[in-house]
Amino acid sequence: MKSKILGGFITIIFSCLLFFVGMDTRVAGTPTSVYQVYLDGEKIGLIANKDELLNLIDTEQSEIKEKYKVDKVYPPSGLDIKKVYTYEDDIVDSVSIYNKIKDIEPFTIEGYNATITYTEKKITNDGEILEPGAPIHIYMLDKTIFDEALYNTAKSFIGTEDLNNYKENTQKEITETGEVISSVYFEETMTIKKDLVSTEEYIFSTVDELSRYLLFGTLEEQEKYSIKEGEDLESIAEAHNLNIEELLIANPQFTAANVLLTPGEIINVGLIAPLVSVVYRKTVVEDVSVAYKTEVVNDSTKYTDYSNVTTKGQDGINRMTQDIKYINGEIQALAIVQSQVVKPVVNQVEVHGTKKIGGGYYYYDKSQGNSEWSWPTVSPFVITSKFKWRWGKMHQGIDISGCGYGSPIYSVKDGVVYYVNHDRNKSEGLAVYVEHPNGYVTQYMHLSKILVKEGQKVGRAEKIGLMGSSGASTGTHLHLGVWIGRPYHGGSVMDPCKSIFAC
Repeated sequence: MKSKILGGFITIIFSCLLFFVGMDTRVAGTPTSVYQVYLDGEKIGLIANKDELLNLIDTEQSEIKEKYKVDKVYPPSGLDIKKVYTYEDDIVDSVSIYNKIKDIEPFTIEGYNATITYTEKKITNDGEILEPGAPIHIYMLDKTIFDEALYNTAKSFIGTEDLNNYKENTQKEITETGEVISSVYFEETMTIKKDLVSTEEYIFSTVDELSRYLLFGTLEEQEKYSIKEGEDLESIAEAHNLNIEELLIANPQFTAANVLLTPGEIINVGLIAPLVSVVYRKTVVEDVSVAYKTEVVNDSTKYTDYSNVTTKGQDGINRMTQDIKYINGEIQALAIVQSQVVKPVVNQVEVHGTKKIGGGYYYYDKSQGNSEWSWPTVSPFVITSKFKWRWGKMHQGIDISGCGYGSPIYSVKDGVVYYVNHDRNKSEGLAVYVEHPNGYVTQYMHLSKILVKEGQKVGRAEKIGLMGSSGASTGTHLHLGVWIGRPYHGGSVMDPCKSIFAC
């Protein structure tokens, strides 16, 4: 009996102990409401007051406020603050958390994030490859900066006056000829939204700065040039490996290539690499000259040198309506929408003689010389053999006959006689070689008489010999050879009828 009473007493005491222990683990104290701070997903501490940390970030970052001219600074984009309940007592002050994050992640400010998504690959001036579908981001404080910078970029390619007239719907209507812009847009997909922008990003604050970035595709300072006395835009563009259109785009203060320049004026000579594609379409109506054709009527009663114009040719005019698509100032597509004849073409009609003298050679009754080279014989004459392969050998010149034995031979250009052959038994017979200032050498072979000597200066059309049949010749003729460099001593032979004449 005593043992039962003792056992019950022990049981009651044990139960009471369990009750009090259980009460201590469940209700001894209340969980604390605090804030868990995360940075990029990792816990960095518990704080008692969320607003205290945010205010500390804002008040301590006066340098950021001054730099960007903003009223408020926000936490880093990777910072997350969540309310939690805990029995833990390792709560830290906001200053400790602030000191942890300030040197790890950049703070943010209110701004705008513009996204540009490309449809085709683009390479920037910095060498960055922008693949289709891979967006780039442009950050700014005021979204109007983006709109105005895009407008400035479009003006660089289209022109201020033309773009403004298109925007204001004040373009001149086409009456007979002229052009109007029918549409303007950007090829890329663009969006802009308000966002908290990291101060680690480059944040644009002015229109001019963003305009330059969109045009040149880089934040790097572009090369400048100081205009010198007597220079023009064409020569400056050439010297800096630019075309004139690129130079005008990079310097919108100039409206044309022929503007007067001020010595000492500083201009951009950097290479443009636009980050956006300005697409615009024009309807262009212009009168286009249509060249007349020449119709030849053969007359067998006239010699081959005869030519007479019986109907004078007149160019016509067609009025062409074109739809032209430009991308960044270059034509990408052109379609002829309509073509109307304003002035019909009148084709020229010429009568040409086809009669030949014996042997089937072409008969010339006038010199084949020109403003630079004189013909070496008198007229009339016949070219009996041209520059061509003959009997397995190249005939290195032309043979001119029909002038008569003893007729004069003339130097075709000013020069110096550097060699004369007086040996009739050589295949070239009596011959004269004249060297001209432009590197050409002419040779005159099979003469009957030589009238000049070595070292003698001769003028254009000056008599240097008489036609004959000396050397390996079967009849009276002149062999005229034309060379670049000295014949048979490294020179290159040329066709006289293609190099100095058109015969």
